[in-house]
Amino acid sequence: MPEDQVEEIKQKNDIVSIIGEHVDLKKAGRNYKANCPFHAEKTPSFMVSPELQIYKCFGCGESGDVISFLQKYEGMDFPEALKDLADRVGVKLKPAKGFRVSDEKEIIRRINESASLFYHFVLLRHQQGCIALDYLLKERGLSKKTIEEFRIGFAPPAPFALKRFLQEKKKFTLEDIRKSKIFFERNGRFYDRFRDRVIFPLFDHRGNTIGFSGRLLPKDNNKDLAKYINSPETSVYHKSQVLFGLNLTKGEIRRKKAAIVVEGELDLISTWQVGIRNVVALKGSAFTDEQARLLSRYAETLVMALDTDFAGDEAAIRGIRIAENSGMEVKVAKLGKFKDPDEAAKADPDKFKKLLAKPVGVWDFIIDSYFGRHDTETSTGKRAISKHLIPLISNIPDNIVRAHYMSIVAGRLNVPLEAVVAQAGEARIGKKVEGDHKVSNEPPEKTKGRRMMLEESLLKLVLNNIPMTLSKDEDKELIKSPLYGKLYRFLVEYINDNRAFDPNKFGSILPKELFSGYAGLVLSEDDREEKPPITDWKNELDIIRNELRIINVKEELDRITGEMRVLEVEGKMKKLKIKEKEFVELTNELGKLKKN
Repeated sequence: MPEDQVEEIKQKNDIVSIIGEHVDLKKAGRNYKANCPFHAEKTPSFMVSPELQIYKCFGCGESGDVISFLQKYEGMDFPEALKDLADRVGVKLKPAKGFRVSDEKEIIRRINESASLFYHFVLLRHQQGCIALDYLLKERGLSKKTIEEFRIGFAPPAPFALKRFLQEKKKFTLEDIRKSKIFFERNGRFYDRFRDRVIFPLFDHRGNTIGFSGRLLPKDNNKDLAKYINSPETSVYHKSQVLFGLNLTKGEIRRKKAAIVVEGELDLISTWQVGIRNVVALKGSAFTDEQARLLSRYAETLVMALDTDFAGDEAAIRGIRIAENSGMEVKVAKLGKFKDPDEAAKADPDKFKKLLAKPVGVWDFIIDSYFGRHDTETSTGKRAISKHLIPLISNIPDNIVRAHYMSIVAGRLNVPLEAVVAQAGEARIGKKVEGDHKVSNEPPEKTKGRRMMLEESLLKLVLNNIPMTLSKDEDKELIKSPLYGKLYRFLVEYINDNRAFDPNKFGSILPKELFSGYAGLVLSEDDREEKPPITDWKNELDIIRNELRIINVKEELDRITGEMRVLEVEGKMKKLKIKEKEFVELTNELGKLKKN
């Protein structure tokens, strides 16, 4: 890919517009700010510069341009992100030696797309799909419209039908077909792994077909086969990252700022069919980190509508912690007499909607569940609750919420609060609970010393005003920290080569390890619309340079003092006198600097 075309694509895509599609940006001086989409935070520390077309989070340290944002946010690789941006602005990518636009991923997605349309056709248009269609329409209560919306299909019993379609009609090679993992290979022959099953295509949140879930028909349930099977992991399908239905429901989830979470495909589809559109399916009962981060882009609240037994499922509890640590509030909808959302949606849609509208806090639900299973009048019951419930409560990340529920547990056990607190403390000591990935809002860098703060201020003033006035010889001696020293050298070299300063272009040539530091210099929440008068920033620059000279002299005095002590111990008096003279000269210089 020619470098100039990459720059063309970046210039034609406004970073504020692209990021604004995913994050609620607010104007902050010359820049925009928001809560970081890459880590949980309550105070915005994510900044976007329309002038420089870059972003930086001052909490977690993430930074980059519009391409790297899509890579990080959407999980794309560089060619995928570039193609997405090129398609947005109508730029046709030119082929270049050594540049391949995600060939394997693109081919697998195309094979999956073709396969899903083949399965869908068989279900709705072919006689081999009649039994499966009858099952979905009559036994599962789905409409044809719903079947079409989710592109549900049927894999015919013939083991080679799909392979012939892909190879002969769509002209995919055997090697491409092998990579898709829709088939299993035996003795050189490719068998459809989903044959004779109802097919639920799996899409990523962007609508790409990434895999499949296949369900046996009831007539086959007595066979020694798994009721459900899913696609194996491929370069485009990772089970831990997928939320079934999100490609269709993310808009309504974002609008309502809440997601109803169910367990399986039919739970979601039945819920969708009765008009509840802000719903996703986990394909299990536990969140992964990737799923929670993905859903937290759209939702502030989760309403879990799962099997009531999930309160005793350790994996589900870990998933709840993961969801909470992603910044979302977690609640539970009690389904009452219904065993799952699929049954509730079909039996009594109005009742189901009312249950979803009155969720309880997840920890209230879990506490009620444990107390409902044990007799608190007996020591055995109290011991069981203490053993299993208190460790869970002790790891609630919010201190106030944790204290609240400890008080509730103590009251219901009829024991002193101190006893519960002590038990919780024992549970926390030496333990790092799996799934507890609380992210600090503190910057990842070590606390900056006085020198780094001054160097940062110096470079920021220069970059935000007139880089050509940079005093190359003088500042070269003043800027000594590794990060800003390297950044300074890149700046001088750039100005020497270009004679003018383009902040966007300069950022694009920086190594990754320097880009974050550069973004931190040019992005700031308190940036003003109007720059201060030239005389103001020049005076400020002179003051900073003087302070850096003072620090340099003090550091040199400390070094000489150490050398003098060694020379005195070693009895090298001539060299000691030379150092004493240097010491006096530096002391006089320090005095003059302090008077400035």
